[in-house]
Amino acid sequence: MTGGSERRRPADSMRWPLIVLLAVVLLVVAAVAVAPTIERQRAYASLRQSGAVTTATIDYCATASNNRPSVVTVTCPGTFALGGTKVTEDILGLPHPLTGGSTVVVAVDPADPRVVYPVTDVRSGDQSGWWTGRTGVAALSLLLVALLAWRQVVVAKRRPTGSDPAEPGD
Repeated sequence: MTGGSERRRPADSMRWPLIVLLAVVLLVVAAVAVAPTIERQRAYASLRQSGAVTTATIDYCATASNNRPSVVTVTCPGTFALGGTKVTEDILGLPHPLTGGSTVVVAVDPADPRVVYPVTDVRSGDQSGWWTGRTGVAALSLLLVALLAWRQVVVAKRRPTGSDPAEPGD
């Protein structure tokens, strides 16, 4: 008859696949959450280096929220001149809606006029900072992965390696 330490509980056989699955899900959540911030950082860096500064006149602003009232999408198309051509594009990165007819100084990517942000934000990085709600979710996900890994290491170190003479059934 084998020793008690060689018997496995059904829960033990499922532990590692579940732990790996949870870790992968948390890492995917972190990556998805931080991707827009990375894209905005890239766009702002490009605009700081080679963006054209111009004044845009806001046509109108509309807001929409999804099932989370704290998340509001602001859409404000604005008209501006770029290289002598009149262009109308959505002004990205506005923290709140502006009234129609108001003006805002923007930085525009000459190669892609769809990339247009308020120049004050491009220079200050207020909306483009690394610490946003989304990066907070990513940080929390990474913290949970680290705690999960730490817990498994602690549990693995506390488990006895040999047979325990006090275990029943020996």
